[in-house]
Amino acid sequence: MKIGICEISYIPLRGGMSHKSEMLNQILFGECYEILIHRHDWTKVRLVHDGYEGWIETKTISYITEKEDISKDYVFEGLICSENQTEIKLASKQSMKIPTGALIPVANKKLNEFTIGQNNYGFDNSQFKAIPKNKREFIIKKSMEMLNTPYLWGGRTAFGLDCSGFSQLLYRLVGHNIPRDASQQISLGTTLSFLSEANPGDLAFFDNEESEIVHVGIIIESAKIIHASGKVRMDTIDHQGIYNKIDKRYTHKLRLVKSIL
Repeated sequence: MKIGICEISYIPLRGGMSHKSEMLNQILFGECYEILIHRHDWTKVRLVHDGYEGWIETKTISYITEKEDISKDYVFEGLICSENQTEIKLASKQSMKIPTGALIPVANKKLNEFTIGQNNYGFDNSQFKAIPKNKREFIIKKSMEMLNTPYLWGGRTAFGLDCSGFSQLLYRLVGHNIPRDASQQISLGTTLSFLSEANPGDLAFFDNEESEIVHVGIIIESAKIIHASGKVRMDTIDHQGIYNKIDKRYTHKLRLVKSIL
């Protein structure tokens, strides 16, 4: 099976073969994907790290050597960009900015250069930090840095993201590869009996009237949550759900809280 890699800041992953089709997700720089169905202008792909499928423009594809043994854990075999708008440079001296969560596919993490196909890249190795020991503290720190980021359905960057893209991104930064959607993320970890048992960094899940999981947020402390709803925002949370003080109403109904870390 042919394997592609994202060689631009991000590639929109769409539900159909058209720019008018819904953007389901984004493929970030350095992420790999399997080629499923190839058409002239559009190609259906499956992301290696979480199995998400969708259509991308064929002209955005960069192929890498076929790897039958590529695993979902390949994300942590290189370096993970933890700062937004990190700059990398092509050998041609052109520069490119990559988003938080993007991957640098280096075999030796002490190097400051890497190659994808025929393209040689250089970067400042000091901008890439090791996975932090205090994962909960780091998740809260990075989530607070993303306050007021616009909500974008299918988004996974600091220029726009959705609720589960937000949680998936933050967990990647501390070395955990979790699924893309809230309905999948809820299957992970240990269920907490009471909200008061939650620690910073735990995930809270919310459902609709049909009991479908439709939202996820990150616990800051027992009575506060940060989540993407309109924008990345902080709200209060109790056993009923998320309470928006400005609107003076509950906006999301709590289903349960999970500890994954």
